[in-house]
Amino acid sequence: MIKVILLLINTLTLSHVFSQKELSINVLNPPKKVSPGGHFTLFFEIIGLETNQSIAEESLVLPKNWQLILSKKLDKDLANPKYIYTVATSSTSNAGAYPLILSLANSDGKEASKKLTIEVSNFRKIEIIPLSSYEYVKEGDSLHLDYLIQNLGNSSEKVSIKTSSGKIELKNDSLTIAPNKSMQVRVNKLVPKSQSNFWLMSNDLFVTLHDSLTPIIHFNSVPVYSNQNKKSDPYLRFPIETGVWYSYFVTDKGVRSSYQYDARGHGFLDFKQTHYLDFIVHGPNQIHLPVLGNYDQYFLSYSYKKQINLSLGDYLLSFNNLMEFGRFGRGFRFDQNFKRMGFSTFYTSPRFYPFQKDTYGLSFYVKPKQNLKYSLDFLSKQTQYNQQWFIANFIGVTANYRTNSFFLNSEAAMSSAQNKLDFGFFNRVYYHYKKIHLNSDIVYAGKNFYGFYHNSWQAINAINYNISKKISIGLQSNFTRVNPSFDFYAFNSSPYFSNNSILLNYDIKPSNRLILSYNLEEKEDKKEIKQFHFRENYGRLAYLVNKQKFNLWFENRLGYTQNYLSASDDVKNTQSIQTIIQPLVRVFPCLWLGTFFEYQQTSKFSTINQLTNYYYYGGTSRITVGSTFNLSFSYRNNYAPDELIQKRSFVDLTAELNTKHHKLSLMGGRTFIPNYNQTNENTLFFMLKYSLKLNVPIAKNNQLGSIKGHISSINKLKKEGILVSIGSQKFMTDANGNFYFNDLVPDKYYITLEKSTIETGVISETKTPIEVQVNPKTIHDVSIPLVRSGGVVGKIHFKTNDEATQENKKALVVLIKLFNEQDTFMTKVNDKGEFSFREIKPGQWNIEAIIHGNKDSFVIENLSQNIIIESEKLKTLSFSVVSKERKIYFSNQNFLLNSKK
Repeated sequence: MIKVILLLINTLTLSHVFSQKELSINVLNPPKKVSPGGHFTLFFEIIGLETNQSIAEESLVLPKNWQLILSKKLDKDLANPKYIYTVATSSTSNAGAYPLILSLANSDGKEASKKLTIEVSNFRKIEIIPLSSYEYVKEGDSLHLDYLIQNLGNSSEKVSIKTSSGKIELKNDSLTIAPNKSMQVRVNKLVPKSQSNFWLMSNDLFVTLHDSLTPIIHFNSVPVYSNQNKKSDPYLRFPIETGVWYSYFVTDKGVRSSYQYDARGHGFLDFKQTHYLDFIVHGPNQIHLPVLGNYDQYFLSYSYKKQINLSLGDYLLSFNNLMEFGRFGRGFRFDQNFKRMGFSTFYTSPRFYPFQKDTYGLSFYVKPKQNLKYSLDFLSKQTQYNQQWFIANFIGVTANYRTNSFFLNSEAAMSSAQNKLDFGFFNRVYYHYKKIHLNSDIVYAGKNFYGFYHNSWQAINAINYNISKKISIGLQSNFTRVNPSFDFYAFNSSPYFSNNSILLNYDIKPSNRLILSYNLEEKEDKKEIKQFHFRENYGRLAYLVNKQKFNLWFENRLGYTQNYLSASDDVKNTQSIQTIIQPLVRVFPCLWLGTFFEYQQTSKFSTINQLTNYYYYGGTSRITVGSTFNLSFSYRNNYAPDELIQKRSFVDLTAELNTKHHKLSLMGGRTFIPNYNQTNENTLFFMLKYSLKLNVPIAKNNQLGSIKGHISSINKLKKEGILVSIGSQKFMTDANGNFYFNDLVPDKYYITLEKSTIETGVISETKTPIEVQVNPKTIHDVSIPLVRSGGVVGKIHFKTNDEATQENKKALVVLIKLFNEQDTFMTKVNDKGEFSFREIKPGQWNIEAIIHGNKDSFVIENLSQNIIIESEKLKTLSFSVVSKERKIYFSNQNFLLNSKK
């Protein structure tokens, strides 16, 4: 009986033991992603805890430098207690997955754990901090601009660094910046010269991430003061170039040479810049091929306050797109502009277009807004068509409208010629909205419209869409059947042309671009004996490299061609291949060398539709030595027949030597010129030009002023022998500290003191350069007081020294700013936490500490202080930096948490 009772008790005990629930942990609200330096809250629910049990031990294991802000147990009386944890991530946490482990044990010693993976999101931020600054610079100075580039993100960034002017010097060779690290760069540049006494020079630095097209930009301006007074000359001078031209050329008709005189000038005729004159005297007439420019030209233009303009002689008329787009002739033009309206009238007799004679017109415009303009246009000309002369009259309207994202130029015109009416239409639109770019050009001229276009039709449309910063797609359509009436020195036969294409543009890098397209194209020669008429469809691959020392253009086409020159009625498709490669290398800073090679395998130029290989090759070179000398040379063996519709150069040489008063130019080459009789000419020529540059004085300024100055001091400082400068003019002060500048043209001038002539530790109490406005017939008194300078030295103290703070300090940059109402100075705290300002004007100043990098993790307790700087003394002070404390505020409200499985 006893054995039976013991067995029953044992069975009940085992049954109770095995019936206990498994202890487990459930996460109620796991976050998807957290940000570096942020915080998040987790709720854990404990499952399987008996009523007579309790949690005896619990712990949460965090990644390195993460901090537990709050740990609290909720619902103590429930069977399934809940725990709340608030965790702060490290601001230096890299992007990626991090494990968190909650471990606990109940009062019976049973354990459970839960591993949770927290994803830290990718955070990208690049910051540019200038470490050096210049209050002002002079022409010819060498600048060394230091910048600190900080990666405040949590992933490594590969960057490219550029500047619009100057040379970049890297402190290390790597262009990869680790998270919360920085790199220092220096931009070395030479301050250029200008024609002003004072101007602002821009300094910039562009930092671009490897997978982005949008750079991070730092930009500032530095005042530049001239070493020379550009306007100190009391005479008003009119710039003139005069010289001789010698031309020598060989054509199919023989050898010819000529001499011509040349004089030209332009400038204002008065000091108030009210009257402006422009003239050209070039002759005598040696016309043979006008495309070479050896014709005579006599031109005079006068302008009054930019409101009235009168032009006489040989000039290029550009009236509007439909009636007269560009015509060189002899006559006059008068323009009168008012505030909101104006008119223009002209007469011209074309010189290089024999099918047109006397031409005159009138245009009246109104401008309701600055970006909106309407005009009413009239033109009449004597023209020839089919060997018959007649008068053609035109009347039309033009509208121009422009905004930052939209441009419209629209014209409509009616013509009357030979008792027939007709009309023309021109419309040009550009539109940009977010990722969409739209361009459209439409031209129409009827069969009886005899303006610049006649019996013409053209529609060029393109739309592009930016899918991303690097990828864009586009559709383009071009139908061109125009008959423009160009002057013969700008001859172009304008073949009939159509092209429809779809393209993909991929910007691999800011300097590398890949273009893919598929094209349907047709081109037909308009000459009586056609050199080409074909239709082809092809795929096109193009690759562009545009770097500082290397450029490359590569293009390859593959498709099929239908040749309509063939006498056979059966037009067959033949394979067509075209490859172009054109590299350009900067060998030396002043020398560029390039080559050109093109290969075509096609039948589109063959009258018997025979597949033929074509090879085209050439080379280029360019030498530039400042603004004094430049030379360029190019050679090409031949061109494809469909390219010989306009002037083409086989050999081209240009050289120019340009000094202050002399200019010598040489031009030469072998040029293909299709003239108006449709007989091609291959011309060898060279032209030598010499010009003497003169600044002719035409008036003297009697409205001059003077500056009388004095160096003062209350501490009996040395005032004698101080060099005072106004540009190139310098004056050494006398024993009493006086200086003088006489006969100054009315203008703004800037007075500076040469530092080397002043005692050590002595500075000007007035900020220099000192701006002085010189007025006519006036003596301006200037007083410059000298004082002994003082300074400030200090140090940054860190009050916390825990591991997390030390990690965050690595990305910390502290700048110190010293300022008052007139001046501002800034410096960077060095690696030891020290800073200093010396040679500061005595007086009351404000000093402020500014944190860059990890500024969300630190705070400066006494970030701003007022100090008094005294002569010959160094003020000592300090700033305290502490890490920010995270605070949690508790609410008295009760929250009921439910979990649903």
